[in-house]
Amino acid sequence: MEIKKHDNKKKIIIAVIIVVIVAAIAVSAWFFTRPDEDSGDKSSTDTTQEKDNDDQSKDEYDDTDTDSSDNQSDQVDEQPGNQTTDNDPTNGGKTPPRYEGDSVQDSETLTGDINGISVAGDNLSIRVTINQYISDPDGRCELILTSPTGATYDYWSELVQNPQSTSCYGWDIPLSDFSGSVSGHWSARVVVNGDGRTGTFTHEVDL
Repeated sequence: MEIKKHDNKKKIIIAVIIVVIVAAIAVSAWFFTRPDEDSGDKSSTDTTQEKDNDDQSKDEYDDTDTDSSDNQSDQVDEQPGNQTTDNDPTNGGKTPPRYEGDSVQDSETLTGDINGISVAGDNLSIRVTINQYISDPDGRCELILTSPTGATYDYWSELVQNPQSTSCYGWDIPLSDFSGSVSGHWSARVVVNGDGRTGTFTHEVDL
């Protein structure tokens, strides 16, 4: 009887040791695997946060770029300048530059340019742009030409109203009207009258 009692006691001790060892292994396994999971969660969280930050930065850049483009487009649309339309028979189907601004329209005298004097076929072609809009139906343009020989020629034309400017109807004068050769130095003077204002433009050219 005493021998069996000793054996049972020994078995109990061994069983306790085994339980302790198993528990220690389980605790160790749980302890060493937990940091890896936390690290994985943290890495995943950091990656997600970085992606969100990148998306947010991209959205802010896109918004800024779009706003900049819109502002630039608005500035271009609002900026006054010269514009053209296709309804003026005096300038090859093109309306001369349209001048905007009260300072030009309110000028006490008419301003403008003789766009050019050139030979077109058998004609001497002359076009004139007036910066101001003239509504006077009786407004007129007078052209005084001086040829290389010193001879002067006088012509008249009506006005053509453009959106915010005016043109002389223009002249296409047959070369046969001039005595002598047309080659050489020409000078032109155009006097415009309309709406109670007058303007004089001059131009010289060698043909």
